[in-house]
Amino acid sequence: MVVEIRTSQDLLNLLDNNEEFRRAARRALLTDDLLELPDLVREMQQTQRLMIQQMAQLAERMDRMDERQGRMEERMDRMDARFEEMGATVARIDERVGSLDERVDGLSRRVGSLDERVDGLSRQVGNLDERVDGLSRQVGDVSGRLRGWELERGAVGRLLPRLAQEYDVARIRAVSADSSRSAVRVRAVWETRFIEAVEAGVDEGRITEDEADAFDRTDIVARGRRRVDRAELWFAVQASATLDNNDIERAATGAIALRKLSGDAAVAVVYGRRIAGRQRDRAEELGVAVMLDEDGGQE
Repeated sequence: MVVEIRTSQDLLNLLDNNEEFRRAARRALLTDDLLELPDLVREMQQTQRLMIQQMAQLAERMDRMDERQGRMEERMDRMDARFEEMGATVARIDERVGSLDERVDGLSRRVGSLDERVDGLSRQVGNLDERVDGLSRQVGDVSGRLRGWELERGAVGRLLPRLAQEYDVARIRAVSADSSRSAVRVRAVWETRFIEAVEAGVDEGRITEDEADAFDRTDIVARGRRRVDRAELWFAVQASATLDNNDIERAATGAIALRKLSGDAAVAVVYGRRIAGRQRDRAEELGVAVMLDEDGGQE
């Protein structure tokens, strides 16, 4: 169809009334960038809507994080209060242990006086000093330490009769004991003889200085005589509430040093309430006997 255009008004009327002409004129007059502008505007609007949605989601997440942070702060406050309570408990325990030390010291003096009046042997009373190692170093482990202290200070005293029965020995006696970990009483004369034997063993080259020091780290050194052949049998004992590799290796080292020192047989023993399977395997590997308290078991 041929359209005659004589005036500018004719051109404007054609643009208003003819869509096809209008599109052709637009393509002729506008650049590609301007033609794409509406699409770009629509894309920007869509992108803006997505950003608004994402910002709303981010704000929601921030709100949740603020709530979590608030709950964490409340938990931290409760933990601080618990630690303060536990600290007060430890202080009371320290006070009670100190009072117990004083009472034991007084009892020791009375026992000494009684021994002097009976047969003049009171100076042989063993050192009964009671100490609780590391009670204040780990507040969170107070109950575990007290259980270990109870075992090592009281229940170990029942171990020697069990050893006598288990190994069929007579006249079993402790000749050395770490007084900070064991309530076993050692007569001073036996302990003196053992110390002299250790010093002689070092001088004669039968044991080394390190092996002599191993006896100081051994909770109990005991000696008995086997009923079957009357031969002497030595014991190196480590005691702990929960037995670990350190206890097992110390007992094994002490037994080796006892064999070299005495020339007699020696048994390594660990005594406690609990022992894990891995530690049982380690004890078997090193030839260390495991004896558990009546309340003990295997973890």
